[in-house]
Parts: sequence; C-alpha cells; structure tokens
Amino acid sequence: MLVNIDKMMRLKPDDKQRLVEKIRSGAAKAFRAHGYDAVNLDAVMKQSGLTRGAFYAHYKSKQALFADVVRHEHPLLRMLEERGGADARTLYCEMCTIFEGYLGPDNLEEVFSGCSLAALIGDVVRAGPEVKAGFDQAMQDTCAAMALGQDHPAKHYLPALVLATAAVRNAQASADPDLRSEILNGAHSAFLALLPKPAEAPA
Repeated sequence: MLVNIDKMMRLKPDDKQRLVEKIRSGAAKAFRAHGYDAVNLDAVMKQSGLTRGAFYAHYKSKQALFADVVRHEHPLLRMLEERGGADARTLYCEMCTIFEGYLGPDNLEEVFSGCSLAALIGDVVRAGPEVKAGFDQAMQDTCAAMALGQDHPAKHYLPALVLATAAVRNAQASADPDLRSEILNGAHSAFLALLPKPAEAPA
C-alpha cells in the first residue's frame, strides 16, 4: 500500500527519517544497478511504497536524491565503523579482512552492486557540485574510518582506498573472468603495500 502524503506529513521526526532512509536505500540500489540516467523516479518511489508526491516532501529533485545517496549510502564505510577491535593492531587486522573480502574475485558482483564509491563514479563525474561535494565527504569519512585507532592521519589512507575502489570498477568492466581475478588479486597485494601499518606496541 502506498503511503499517503498527508498522512506522512503528520509523522514524527523519527518516522520521517526512516522514510527518508527507505527512499535513499531503494534509490541507491537502483542507481548502482542501472546508472543515474536510467533510473525512473516513479519506480524508485513504488519500490519504497511511497507516492511521487511524498518524494517532494523530502527532496527537491532527483539530483538532490542522488547527492544524498552518494553522501550516505556506503556499506563499506559502515563495516569499517563497526569494527570492534580494542587496539590498533586488531583494528588493522579487521580492516585487512574487510578489504580482502572487498577485493575478492568471488565477491565482485555483490561488492560492485553495493558500493557507491565504485559503482557511481561515472555518474558523479558528470554531476553537479552538490553531488561531488557528497562524494568528497564520503571519501573523507571512509578514510577517517580506516584510520580509526591508528597513529596515521586519515589522508594517508586515501591512496589505498582509491586503488581498491578503482580495482572493483575496472574488474566489473571486464568480460574475462581471468582478467577480473588478476585485477583484483593484484590490487589486493598493492592495497596491502599502500596501507599504513599500525605502530608496534611498546615492549
């Protein structure tokens, strides 16, 4: 059943936020799967169980929705933020495990369909300043999450992050399974070489 806009306007702030997240999550899946230009706004709202009118209660345009997706829809960032390690070494090892899966050839389809940093870069390049600002912030937030508990500044993690996301994008573009594996396995080795190492614990 579609949610009526008049009823929606009477929702509590927490309920409205949940609706925004529902719209954004559905849109993220569609944008990553089909690209910005191919996504129909009505289809996104139908998937979210909302009317087109409800969309305009939260977003001024499809471009604004895309900017919100680029800024907030990042499973990789959430995984990095949710690490439970109690020290730098453990956090580092957990990060390595996350990126081992991220760059695993067997996980490529799932990773690409779920990673806005990899899947949406072509659309971001052609987008306006609002979208690019969201992308910048997402990259900075992901680097900050990678640096959690470490002695290195967040910007030192940027080369490794760029390498990983570019490798996923390039592997997804290849039709050759062997080449895909070579891209991802090579990128994983290079990623580990680029990744700042945790400081050794004092003796």
